[in-house]
Amino acid sequence: MPREVTLLENTYVGPFLILNKLGNTQRHRVFHARQTQQNRDVAIKFLSVPTGVARSKALDKIEREADALQQLSHPNLVRVFGAGADDDRIFFATELVEGESLTSLLARRGRISTDLAIEFGTQIAELLTYLNQKDLVHSKLTPDKILIGPENQVKVTDLRLNRARRRRWDAIRKRELDIAAYMAPEQFTEGATAKSDLYSLGVILFEMLTGKLPYSLGTIERMTKHKLNKPVPSVSQIQIGCPVWLDKLVTELLQPNPRKRPHSARAVLLAFQEIRRVVAGREAAVTQASKSFNALNAGVDKTEARRLLGKSAKPATPSVPFFERVPVLVAGLLAIAGIATWIMLPASERSIVERARQMIGSNESIAWTEARELLTPVMKGNGPLAVQAETLFYQSRKKTLDRHAALEIDHGLLSKPDRRFVEAAILQKQGQPIEALQAFAQLIADYEEDGKERYIHAAAKERLEALAAELPLPTEPAALIAMIQQLDSAQSSADLIAGRAMLGAIMIRYSGEEGYAMVNQAAKQMLIVIDQKANGNLDLDAILNGQGDTSGT
Repeated sequence: MPREVTLLENTYVGPFLILNKLGNTQRHRVFHARQTQQNRDVAIKFLSVPTGVARSKALDKIEREADALQQLSHPNLVRVFGAGADDDRIFFATELVEGESLTSLLARRGRISTDLAIEFGTQIAELLTYLNQKDLVHSKLTPDKILIGPENQVKVTDLRLNRARRRRWDAIRKRELDIAAYMAPEQFTEGATAKSDLYSLGVILFEMLTGKLPYSLGTIERMTKHKLNKPVPSVSQIQIGCPVWLDKLVTELLQPNPRKRPHSARAVLLAFQEIRRVVAGREAAVTQASKSFNALNAGVDKTEARRLLGKSAKPATPSVPFFERVPVLVAGLLAIAGIATWIMLPASERSIVERARQMIGSNESIAWTEARELLTPVMKGNGPLAVQAETLFYQSRKKTLDRHAALEIDHGLLSKPDRRFVEAAILQKQGQPIEALQAFAQLIADYEEDGKERYIHAAAKERLEALAAELPLPTEPAALIAMIQQLDSAQSSADLIAGRAMLGAIMIRYSGEEGYAMVNQAAKQMLIVIDQKANGNLDLDAILNGQGDTSGT
């Protein structure tokens, strides 16, 4: 852990002389320093090493990360010079930017002009486009991490090697409310993606244009629910005179469903470029609409962008072309109406189930959620399709649960059963197999195999089997027999399930081993005892023959 910031000023950390602290918040440990040998001023940021991570391991990972970050170069990105450690302090050395943070600027002004917001937004979109090309995301883009230098040049700081939906080695589960205000809803359940950065950009644009956050602060859980369930706010509701398509762009960026946001940072950049052209030309909103201008449909290249923006059509001539004559227009409208009617017909339940099956088979967690929405009405019917829909629905729930466990997401937005499973998975990751085994056994006992939490039961059963197979067991026969005899005290369903899994692991591992005949005999006898306590509900023969289900009902 870093030392107290008051002790760092006018002292050396490695080759750096610490001069003074940058910023006013207690959370940020960033200092102005001088690299004396190169006579270069830098910014030094001190990092906290998560509990349980060895200093040597943390330093190795941070140095590797710094080496990779040094390869990045963009006008709107604060450069990384390296990383290091001095005693118990680990730090990054980065470019020192002359200027102030966007947070400080907004604190002084309240809000900024439309032209300046577009200028800042364009530069941020340019950087996000660059990061996306490198398969990187920022994941914590806030005004505090946006520095405004001379001539309004934007410099984004605090970039780490974040990959989409991958949990960092030093990630902590605690989240600060002020950072959470800028995070997309899916970041709390699925992890950050490139579209999460677009959401953050939308919040920042909203704040620059109105001086307010789109959603009020309270608790992280309450704010996230508001983001998911409340109508997306509009800049024009607060700030009259905002250009219509800039207002529309911010609304699209703030969509809770990532699929409804612009498809890429490149699209947002092209939209900004078109908005700047329109604003510079002082075109009225009515004129924009008459030209079918829609900055949000900008494609990957300018030709496609212009086509989507409706810019490729030739201007009308004084004479009325054939295709604009009334009879032709009427026929065309009727044809379009017929096509639209056909498209809007409800899809068959079979096609819905097949589409959901494909979505669940993908690696996109958002697709799993959307698949459940498709399957819900089909499940209410009767027949084989309803059964298939129900099976797929719970497969999707299980995949989402496994992802939550992999990302160690266990905050208040999850249901209590889901949180319990994640907590058990964290015990497993932390090298506490006995505690994890007991926790998974309790989940199996608490949630029925065919109940509404069946996905919990199935996932816990898988984990229990895997844990039992890898359980660290003593090698001495006497110690094994003592462990087996302790299981005689098991009474609860969870204790019986956990004990059964342990006995199965012992018998499979030592079956036929010379010198372990008494161990196997003791295990078989204890299985009979456990089976009697469980009133015959456990498949004893399957365990005795080593044929699979070692987890109980």
